Amino acid sequence: MFSQDIQAREKSEREENDLTKSVLDVTILACNLHNKDQFLVDFEGSLDPFKPLNWSFKKKVLTTFLYALCTFGPQSASSIYGPVRTQISDQFDVSDEVSTLGISLFLIGVGFGPMFFAPVSELYGRKVGVLIPFFISGIFALGGATADNFQTIMIMRFFQGMFGGAPIANTGGVLGDIWAPAVRAHALVCYAFVVTGAPPLAPIIGAALRTTGSDAWRWTQYFTAIYTFVVGSIAFIFIPETYHPVLLAQKAKKMRFQTGNWAYHAKQDEIEFSVKELITKHFVRPFALLATPIVTAMSTYGSFVFGILYLAVTAVPVEFNKVRGWDQLTATLPNAAIFIGVVVGGVLNVLLGRKYTAMLIKDPSTIIPEERLVAMKVGCFLLPIGMLIFGWTSHPQYPWIAPIIGLIFTAAGFLTVFQGCINYLVDSFPRYAASAIAATTFLRSCMAAAFPLFGTIMFDNVGVPWGSSIIAFVGLGMVPIPYIFYRFGSTLRSKNPYSKTVM
Repeated sequence: MFSQDIQAREKSEREENDLTKSVLDVTILACNLHNKDQFLVDFEGSLDPFKPLNWSFKKKVLTTFLYALCTFGPQSASSIYGPVRTQISDQFDVSDEVSTLGISLFLIGVGFGPMFFAPVSELYGRKVGVLIPFFISGIFALGGATADNFQTIMIMRFFQGMFGGAPIANTGGVLGDIWAPAVRAHALVCYAFVVTGAPPLAPIIGAALRTTGSDAWRWTQYFTAIYTFVVGSIAFIFIPETYHPVLLAQKAKKMRFQTGNWAYHAKQDEIEFSVKELITKHFVRPFALLATPIVTAMSTYGSFVFGILYLAVTAVPVEFNKVRGWDQLTATLPNAAIFIGVVVGGVLNVLLGRKYTAMLIKDPSTIIPEERLVAMKVGCFLLPIGMLIFGWTSHPQYPWIAPIIGLIFTAAGFLTVFQGCINYLVDSFPRYAASAIAATTFLRSCMAAAFPLFGTIMFDNVGVPWGSSIIAFVGLGMVPIPYIFYRFGSTLRSKNPYSKTVM
């Protein structure tokens, strides 16, 4: 009996101790949670000057310009190869069609780049995620310049494009970091002048370098490498970090050292990167989005017009060199008309988007993605009209200015449609914008890679008039897209699980 009493008391004491320990554990956990919130580093209000959205206008413009210059490098590298591909054909005894793979493989590499480097920018910041791959692309450009066989050139071109895809993929995120929604579209237009101007202007540089000798193709690669290293070095010195979570992590680290209190932290410090997240977020999700009607239609249309940009660059030397008999350097100069058209398209985007801009200034929470399609509803007609003008005035009996006017119309239509597709996707999928852009970048790179392969063959076989007409008829078939989404886009978004945050 006495033994049983002792056992009962011991049991009661153990239960009491366990209860006390549980209460203590809960108290400690509550204190830790309280302290965790207390020492969580964030911006000090919406007007915090440390927040990139509150930077000075001058600082924002400089940052945008430097990132645009970084993007100009790989964009120009994609097409500077065009005028010298016949030299590569002659030197390595391959056909012109095979040597054109140097453009296509580069663009395919650009398509894969975002899937690898988007996670880097989200973990370590935009600066690291852009500039390090950008420098590596310059190293592959040097590898291509010094190659002694055709296979090596193709391998170097692919990896140059893949690493060069980092600024192409991440700069849109940078603009989102520093520009408010009301003016972001204007910043994107100015950025587009630099970026989309590169593919048509770079062949002029390539054609000028071609005149230096039979080995001039190497200098197109050297030129790209030199540009990359010079611009990359300037950007590394002057570009500030813009990614909000990484900035807060840097601020938390500074506060830990200044105060000696290691409890200070940012949400970015809690992120643990895993291979599973890489696969699901950056490989699976873009293709899952691509299977939805909105992303399928907008990505296909945007990719089609992006492919036309490279097709136009291919068509210019056929028209002015082979048809009109201009020398190879002079025949690339009409590419400047494409850049003029890009500027015209940008102006149209700004003018036709003023209503939506005013709405956003009045109420920044008012996001109506369909209003991004207003300029696109005009530009969708300019593109096929421009291709028809270019094609059917290609005969030497017509003045040279006529096909150039066609190029201006085509480029203006390209920019309004392309920007409309991108802006609509970003506004429709704010939470998954990076994945939507990655899907679009992959598809448009594949499309742009295919167009140069068949473009020259098509124009040589069916002629410039009918070759341009084929593209124009496909473009006319896509004209209903912005009108359908302007009318029914809201309904489609309400049924899309990825766009629930914008209804």
